[in-house]
Amino acid sequence: MKLIRTTTLFLASITDAFVVPSKHHLLSLSSSLNMSSTSNASSLNEAKQYISYAISVGAPAYNAGDVQKCADTYKDAAKKIIPILPPVFQTKLKSEIEDFANSNPDAKAWALRRIFDSIMDYTQPIVPMDTSDNNISYEQFTSNQIGQPIQVMDNVMGGMSTGEWGPNSNTFSGVTSLANNGGFASIRWRFNNIQNWSYAKGIYIKGLKHSNPDEHTFSILLKDDMCERVRLTNYKAVFANPEQSNQTLYIPFSVFNTMEQMGRSLVGSPVFNPSAVTEIGLMAIKPSVVGDFQLDFDEWGLYML
Repeated sequence: MKLIRTTTLFLASITDAFVVPSKHHLLSLSSSLNMSSTSNASSLNEAKQYISYAISVGAPAYNAGDVQKCADTYKDAAKKIIPILPPVFQTKLKSEIEDFANSNPDAKAWALRRIFDSIMDYTQPIVPMDTSDNNISYEQFTSNQIGQPIQVMDNVMGGMSTGEWGPNSNTFSGVTSLANNGGFASIRWRFNNIQNWSYAKGIYIKGLKHSNPDEHTFSILLKDDMCERVRLTNYKAVFANPEQSNQTLYIPFSVFNTMEQMGRSLVGSPVFNPSAVTEIGLMAIKPSVVGDFQLDFDEWGLYML
């Protein structure tokens, strides 16, 4: 089946059926939050609930002129969530609250709010894992299969980020810049023919290494035939190798369960269809990647069980 390369039209009849939720909807703080959770994802969700509650109290106080109450509310929330956050956010919050008493409350409130917003935007990454399953088989991507990538940078919206692909070394590198409200760099492989990957379980990456392992996360992007009908949409999974492990990274297709449009989830959209793949890509994006970045790996492709 040939993929027609035409400008994608926005189909109101399709997108109207999807609900775009508010990015920072308010959540009430439940007294039953389980702070003893050992799951990273669960702990991050708990932290986000604390942040949402703190903002629901602090922001109205700030707008009413009580800047000190706002700053104190954010400080108290920061102290509570530090133990359950990824290390990079622990360090940032500790730095902000150490000199809290001697700081301007307005500046401190905004500093904490910016970190809170970064945490709200943060997604727990998929990481390499050790597996003893001998039934896994691999089908490596080849240049003949995926071709040459195109660059898609934030300059389409006025940004100034840069990025490039080194095909001989499987290296994606560049600089993400916050100038002009930018903050992402990506490379995309558009398939000449629709790919049927329904026989595979997902995508694997071997020999993954990247810059600033404690902080940087990256995204793998997928498009199917439905994305070609709904403008500026794709599916995304976040990954990283914080321990610089030599194990293989496995990203199952099942995690691509929500279509996104310009980074916002489309609730009610269909899940990714691996039998009709039109594009694959890699992305570095704020808030986890700001400035220089580099992503390297030995090989990638499809894995089967």
